[in-house]
Amino acid sequence: MSMANATTAQKRVLKALQNHAADSQKLLTTQRASGIEPTQAGTQSFHTRATLHTELAAAALAGGVPAEWVDQAHERGTKAIRWNTNLFLRRAAPIDRDALIDNLRADIDRLARFTGIHAAYTHITGRHDDTTATVDQTLTTLWHRSAQIGVLLGIDTDQARQHWPYQQWMKQASTSAAGQTQAQLTQHWHAIANTDMTSYTAQSIALTGAGITPNPAIAAPEPIAIFHALSERDVGVGVGGLFSDAPGAHIGAAVDATRSQSAHIDYDADITPPVFSDPQVNYPGIDP
Repeated sequence: MSMANATTAQKRVLKALQNHAADSQKLLTTQRASGIEPTQAGTQSFHTRATLHTELAAAALAGGVPAEWVDQAHERGTKAIRWNTNLFLRRAAPIDRDALIDNLRADIDRLARFTGIHAAYTHITGRHDDTTATVDQTLTTLWHRSAQIGVLLGIDTDQARQHWPYQQWMKQASTSAAGQTQAQLTQHWHAIANTDMTSYTAQSIALTGAGITPNPAIAAPEPIAIFHALSERDVGVGVGGLFSDAPGAHIGAAVDATRSQSAHIDYDADITPPVFSDPQVNYPGIDP
């Protein structure tokens, strides 16, 4: 199968996978040839590289890159073969794209719920502390990774409007805290703060390195933009739901605001915390 069968985004990810494995193989060969025992730092660095390789493979599968191509890129890399556009691609089985979109939509629905809980909890408690920063990062990572997977899946604006329309997403966010007591909100807040984002953070970093960047036109509303829109308009956020006064106007304003925002994310590679939509994959990378 010719390389023309792959999309530009798929080629970028396959290239990153293959070259990453090839670079790791070269490092391993050099290390072995030296006859010197690897340092602890060197071993840790290699482990980090292997983890990123594994997570990029997982993200590729979640984004609809055929498993046969992912395997092929990995295998060629471990043979120290670097990517080039003349390489053939194996015949691939059909991708269940609908199932992958459903998985992505589950993450985007979760992002709406998390965003609503965040806004209601911080409004009621006025809390801005280390836990808030963790929750902010969780939402940012979930938004960023889901937006990248949307690009990799080739979602267009019509499909985005169909699967996660802004008004519906905003309604989900606005009603996620409805009827909850402060104790219940607190429980949900800490559950979000303790969500393990390690995998998604690594996937997003790896996808960024491969040149897969979010397209706000097809992404879910960006949480930070929504919070800004709320604060600018002094919208009351009550336990009965966000935008509790004149919801329509405020939702529209928040939608307009989030559409004008772009992602500005500084990732901390050591951030703790999902493994929500990514298929299970086990690529140990290059084992030292």
